Amino acid sequence: MRLKYLFAGVVAIGAAACTPKTVMPELGRVVVDTTFRAGPMNLAVQYDFASILNAADAPALEAIEQANIESFFGLEAFAGSAREAARHSIDRLAAQAAAAADIDRAPFDAHVTAVAEATVVDTVLVYSVSFSEYTGGAHGMHGQHVRNYSLPGGYRLELCDLFDEMQMQGLRQLVREKLYAQFGVSSDEGLAEQGFFPEYIDTTENFAVTPEGGIVFYYNPYDIGCYALGSIDVAVGAAEIAALKR
Repeated sequence: MRLKYLFAGVVAIGAAACTPKTVMPELGRVVVDTTFRAGPMNLAVQYDFASILNAADAPALEAIEQANIESFFGLEAFAGSAREAARHSIDRLAAQAAAAADIDRAPFDAHVTAVAEATVVDTVLVYSVSFSEYTGGAHGMHGQHVRNYSLPGGYRLELCDLFDEMQMQGLRQLVREKLYAQFGVSSDEGLAEQGFFPEYIDTTENFAVTPEGGIVFYYNPYDIGCYALGSIDVAVGAAEIAALKR
C-alpha cells in the first residue's frame, strides 16, 4: 500500500495504543440552522457537524468525538453532546454580539457557518471543517481546519509522528518549491510580489493524509500571505514522500 511510506513512522506508536480490534467509526450528522437578532446583527448560524455515532463503543472513538466537539464549536473542557455544544456556542455568540453592540449602527446581515466532513483513510480518521463567517468589518473570514486521528489510539497525528527532523527539512523545502511552481516564480522575492509573507512559509499542522499515500497542506488567508490570495493548498504526492524517507 502506498500509505506505508507515510505511516512507517507511527507503526510502533499505533501498536502500543492498539486494542485487539480497531473499532471503525459509524458517521452521522448533527445539523443546526438558526437565525436571530444579536445587537445590530441579523445573525444566521449554520452548523453541520460530522459525528461518530458509535463513539461509546471504544475509548479511542470517544476521545476523537470529544476532541472534535471542542474544536468544531470552539469550546474548552466541554463534557456534553454535539447538540448541547451547538446550543452553548450559539448562546455565547449572542452574548458576545450583544456586549459589542454599536447602538448607532444600522442592522446588517451576518453569518457563522461551519461544515465538517469525516473520511476514513486506512486506520486514520481525517476530519475537515470548512468555515465562513462575517460579523462586521471590511470582509469576512473563511478557510479550512483539518485534523488526522489514529483510529486505534484515539490521538491526533502530527507531522512529527510521520516524519523525522531531516525529512521535515526536505518537506519544508518541497513546500516552498511547490509554491514557486504554482505561482510561476523562482524565489521568495517573487512570492512576496504576489502578496506572500515568505518568512511565514513553512509546513503546517493543518494537513490531511490522502488515500493515495500523500498529504495536502491547507493555508488559510493570512497564514502565509495576504487576504486577497485566499486559501492555498499544497499537495505532496506519495512518490515525493517516499523520496524524502529514503
